[in-house]
Amino acid sequence: MSNQDAIVVEGVVEKILGGGDYQIKIDDMDMVVKAYASGKIKKNNIKIIEGDRVQVELNEYDPQKGRIIYRSNISK
Repeated sequence: MSNQDAIVVEGVVEKILGGGDYQIKIDDMDMVVKAYASGKIKKNNIKIIEGDRVQVELNEYDPQKGRIIYRSNISK
């Protein structure tokens, strides 16, 4: 999957799952996705906690899975 084909949406972290996965509630689509942190987030040791606003790149083949590419400083 190239970066140009990705669908980028915003959401809120609802739950931290085991194994580095997160449950994200997408704002616009009113759906829940399972996502993991991207390599840059892991490399720079950015912590993601419940309630954080994040940008998620959705998988075009399975929109229930995604990758967190950005964590906003503003929590809801």
